Amino acid sequence: MARKKRVIGVLGLGLFGSAIVKRLAKRGIEVIGCDRLEKHVSELEDCLTIGSVGDFTDIDFLKEVGLANCDIVVIGTGGDLGSSVLGVINCQELGIKRIICKAKNQRYRQALLALGVSRVVLSEVESGYHVADVISRQSIEDLINLDDETAVVEFRAPEVWIGQGLNELSLRKKYDLNIIGIRKHSKDPLYTQFGADYEFEKDDIVVAVANNEKFDKIDYLERL
Repeated sequence: MARKKRVIGVLGLGLFGSAIVKRLAKRGIEVIGCDRLEKHVSELEDCLTIGSVGDFTDIDFLKEVGLANCDIVVIGTGGDLGSSVLGVINCQELGIKRIICKAKNQRYRQALLALGVSRVVLSEVESGYHVADVISRQSIEDLINLDDETAVVEFRAPEVWIGQGLNELSLRKKYDLNIIGIRKHSKDPLYTQFGADYEFEKDDIVVAVANNEKFDKIDYLERL
């Protein structure tokens, strides 16, 4: 059975939001984009599945554009904390589980994290590309591109890995995936002293070096 196609919402289509939209569009992901300025929406019309002009602090507007269908929403207007807060509350009321926000400083970041958002970033275009790379891959918690060919990725161990050892899974041979560390919880130090017989446990967070080309061709973590 085919997997449900992912939909990602981007609220605010300035430098940060537009960078995310363009990157996601290149990966073939459906994007709902909203901005108060018609110019910002029209500039991205070739990249957006749905592009709407309006105020994302108005929950009725968000319902109308179908934002509740999104798996993830990015709020890209970091300069106005009040708008970001209302946007977060609206997304939460619509049942969106993963919300990512941009903030202009650490104080704004703290306020948004206190609301329970998944992640807050502090800068523009490069961070926009980075966020797009992470959210376009369903299983990935974080990703750092080392160069055009290689990335360090952080992800929760797939369910089918649980109880199996590294030597049984043959990850390097099958997927060109080299495990460099494991965390038991997201804030724990990285554990690197593991052997080939290490057996994965539920909720293990894995850090690995991966081949970007394979990552872009198949989301192999979803197929394991």
